[in-house]
Amino acid sequence: MNKNNHIKPLARSILKRACYIGTTALCLASLNAHGQLLHNLTVGNPKALGLANAVTADPPGVDSIHFNPAGLAKIKGRQYSVKFIVAHTELDASFGENTEPGADVLQSYYNLRQNADCSGLPNTPDGWQNCWGNDPVANQSSSNADPSLMLPFFGPTELPILAFPSGGVAVEDPSRGWTIGTAVYSPEGFGYSRDEDDPGAYQGIQVGVTRLTYFAPTIAMPVNETLSFGVGVNFSYQGMGVDTYLRAPLETTQFLTALEDLNLPSGNLDVLRPYEPVGRLSMEMEDFLSIGFNLGILWEPYEWLSFGFLYQSEKTSQLSGDFKMENSPEFLATTDGLHHTGLDSAFLLLDGVPFNATAVESGTVELEYITPQNIAFGTSVKVLPNLKINFDVKWIEYSVWEELNFKFDGDVDFLNFSSVVYAISGLKDNADPDAMRLPRNYEDVWSVAIGAEYQVNDNLVIRAGYEPRSSAIPSTSADMLFPVGEADLFSAGFGMQLDSTSRIDGAFGLLLSEQNIGACQSNNANNCKEGDVIYNPYYSIPFKTETTAYIFALSYDKKF
Repeated sequence: MNKNNHIKPLARSILKRACYIGTTALCLASLNAHGQLLHNLTVGNPKALGLANAVTADPPGVDSIHFNPAGLAKIKGRQYSVKFIVAHTELDASFGENTEPGADVLQSYYNLRQNADCSGLPNTPDGWQNCWGNDPVANQSSSNADPSLMLPFFGPTELPILAFPSGGVAVEDPSRGWTIGTAVYSPEGFGYSRDEDDPGAYQGIQVGVTRLTYFAPTIAMPVNETLSFGVGVNFSYQGMGVDTYLRAPLETTQFLTALEDLNLPSGNLDVLRPYEPVGRLSMEMEDFLSIGFNLGILWEPYEWLSFGFLYQSEKTSQLSGDFKMENSPEFLATTDGLHHTGLDSAFLLLDGVPFNATAVESGTVELEYITPQNIAFGTSVKVLPNLKINFDVKWIEYSVWEELNFKFDGDVDFLNFSSVVYAISGLKDNADPDAMRLPRNYEDVWSVAIGAEYQVNDNLVIRAGYEPRSSAIPSTSADMLFPVGEADLFSAGFGMQLDSTSRIDGAFGLLLSEQNIGACQSNNANNCKEGDVIYNPYYSIPFKTETTAYIFALSYDKKF
């Protein structure tokens, strides 16, 4: 028999698949490779992690519930999955030199503080530093301490290490041809803590955001031997905890300038200096019933080729909880002086209210929090008998995060002060006496991912993946609250069949991210607009951040 009779068909098959991959790769390369914050990183499925989340056309067992519900149709009989994810994140930052405020700002402040602190005119060498002061954050470095998570009933909780067990189950109904399942997993989990004297503490002493899906009834139905559909509803807990110091370097001078225009004796007031803290704000909010749905399609026209589609709906959570604002002695002295002299009555002319002038303000707070909708397209190609390549293209609508609107059940002095500043400055109003609108201005993003799986033998597969993740956060919105810029995810993993009914999978992922924000560049951290109070704690200071995340996932799957 002529060996070429076997070689030629094999060569044509390989060439055909290679051409398909080449065409797909060119299409993917033509897209702008934007990424998506921490999307998919905390689900904890080892196969998905090992393939850099390129699994829309190659869904991972029970966790198809999240990655493509149609994939449940590939499960035969009954199967459960138990998994464990461990993560460690390092958040490092460095601050540069602050910039001299504008001459009008310095002159206004000098006129209000004609004392020993302002003995030199602002326009003399070093005069602005003698009068205005030096920012203690300048030229300092920041790093996170222990990890933190927002936990149901416990609130923001510091942990020695981020670790979370989860799992799910799926059951085939042969008589009807469908498969049903549910799972517990965390599609969103991020948190950290900083030391109280860390310069990054003005955008988070402790922060935790958690979405925990605790019930996800899902059904997958094969249409024919090659096409399947799946749909699932997910019931989730959403929680957010924030504890942060506040300061507003340009707030007082702008406000007191307006008092001068109103011919009030502002010069006799105790003035909050530019770099003194305003106070410490802590909030804990939860919603135990946030509902969304997932829809998936899986088409496998050939044994060596498959296509997948996923749609995950937008989820709206009505968060509510408690807040506490501890006003600093310096800020309290200013508000107390205005309140007891009756000067805060002028606030009524500027959409403000009289001050509470108390050391601690507390009550309830509400926030509508949106988890953006997203879609994914994927293909999986077996280019060789033992080698499979996966490609994914994804889109997430992060533009819905235009702002976070916190609503308080009463007036808060810092927000009252800020609302008047906005009225004077003419900038976009981000505060009312009982509301705080935290700008985000994130962007919709497209991303790509590639993964490879090699079948070593009948019982062992090894995996590797790469996902470039340019940030959904533009440089004009970067901050220290969520310090994740452009990132690269590198991953590797394995799968081992233990016997005919059980297997284990493991994976390791490394996420590297950096951002370099110039002076006055970010509207959410360091812009130089006088009167932009919510929230701009690092006026004029350039900063750099480096984020490194180590993720390990392990699962055990068993047919029963």
